[in-house]
Amino acid sequence: MHRLISIALLGFSCVIHAQSPLLLTGQLQTREKQHFIAPHTKTWRVQIEWMMPEGSVAQPGDIVVVFDGGSIQSSIDSLTSQLNTQLETLQKQEIEQQQNVIEKEFGLRRAELQLQKAEVDAGVPEKFLSSLDYENFQLEKKKAETEVQKAREQLQQAQLAKKVALEKQRLTIANTERSLANEKEQLERMSQRADRVGPVVYGKHPWRGDPIYVGMTVNPNWEIAQIPALTDTFVEVWVHEVDVDRLASGQGANLVFDAFPGLALEAELVAVETQPEKMQAIGPGLYYRAEFAFEAPETKTLLPGMSARLEMELELEGRQ
Repeated sequence: MHRLISIALLGFSCVIHAQSPLLLTGQLQTREKQHFIAPHTKTWRVQIEWMMPEGSVAQPGDIVVVFDGGSIQSSIDSLTSQLNTQLETLQKQEIEQQQNVIEKEFGLRRAELQLQKAEVDAGVPEKFLSSLDYENFQLEKKKAETEVQKAREQLQQAQLAKKVALEKQRLTIANTERSLANEKEQLERMSQRADRVGPVVYGKHPWRGDPIYVGMTVNPNWEIAQIPALTDTFVEVWVHEVDVDRLASGQGANLVFDAFPGLALEAELVAVETQPEKMQAIGPGLYYRAEFAFEAPETKTLLPGMSARLEMELELEGRQ
């Protein structure tokens, strides 16, 4: 009988539960942060000229990142010189055009006086004059009328020329002023300031993953640095697609920060995103973003950006 039972048990496999550690690396993150982004420039790429030392605590209004604005400053100097020249030209044109208008006004006034004289002469009755004198007076009146009309047209042309010339020059000045304002605004964006209190954390190269540094030439929209809040922190981890199926919310992990190797903390997996991403800086394959919550110790100052290691004891099921 015992022999039959033993044989029957051989037909079933038994489940063996084993513990297999999963080692993960991540960074301390916070949900609120100020980002410092490389600006768009005419040269596309731009060099970092200066940065506040990493880890320094910035105050509102402090300059955190300065980009090379040498070409912009040269453009500002050139536009300022152009603007000064254009303003001087405007003043000169105002004087010249006004002088021309005054001359035409004087010419019209003189022609009108000549017409008044000619009208007086032409108004003498014919019976008091010889036929020749009478005809000459009438002819002089017509000539005076023509001269008045001509002088009036010249005055209108001078006034129009003045208006057009000055409006054209003012438009040129306005365009230069706009360009100068744009360049000054661009130069102002080359120095980026903190709007909150917090530590400065340098960004990473988006392709290689190495830290951003002073002197690096960067592309527009790259994150150069950030000032994270010191509250609502968590550990961000990127999990390879091979290991993600072993994770579930609520699982625990042993947490150690590289900056404090002797400090052991407990963490809890609180979220795993369902959409993977390619992370060239980490390695081949797809990676899922995960968040671990933990209780920060009061005795240590943990700054966002610190590297962390997590060890999880996960069960592996096998059959024998």
